Amino acid sequence: MKQSEKKITEMTREEILAERAYYEEIVKNCKYEKPQDIADLFQAYTMLIWKHKQVGRVYDFYYDGLQEQRDGGANLNGSEHVVWDTLCALSRFPDLDCIFVDIHCTGNPKDGFRFGQVVYNLAGAKGGIGPNGPGKDLAFEPFEDLEMCECWIEFIDGKWRVAKEASIRSNGAYRRILG
Repeated sequence: MKQSEKKITEMTREEILAERAYYEEIVKNCKYEKPQDIADLFQAYTMLIWKHKQVGRVYDFYYDGLQEQRDGGANLNGSEHVVWDTLCALSRFPDLDCIFVDIHCTGNPKDGFRFGQVVYNLAGAKGGIGPNGPGKDLAFEPFEDLEMCECWIEFIDGKWRVAKEASIRSNGAYRRILG
């Protein structure tokens, strides 16, 4: 799957609209038949949420009864909690750009799917608001804010949903930037 080399803040209006349309087309046309369908879907979905700031997309794919287990115990329960957490992260890093390193999926339509992805974020805290006030004039180095997750996709209430997620991230990078 193609990925723009530019942060959204570096893109023209036309580039933003074209990239967003590209990802929306993948989401709209997913067949949910093969593992690669799911890998493409969630790469597009991740980019729409994190790069294009379409946080409401969480409601499209996260099960309301979701349990997300996180390193350090900052677990999330349900889609509302995922939306809240995503908005908090974006408020800390307004120019956040998610870079995919890898995504791999296994499974089938009968038993469900399971995928793992690795991303890193490029972002600065300048202009953001963190738990200790305004962000510092610092930015992540490439691969410093590394995130890995594994998601279980199940057919729930007539729709494919993220039913469970386990994730870890480089929390030291957050502490360095936000204090």
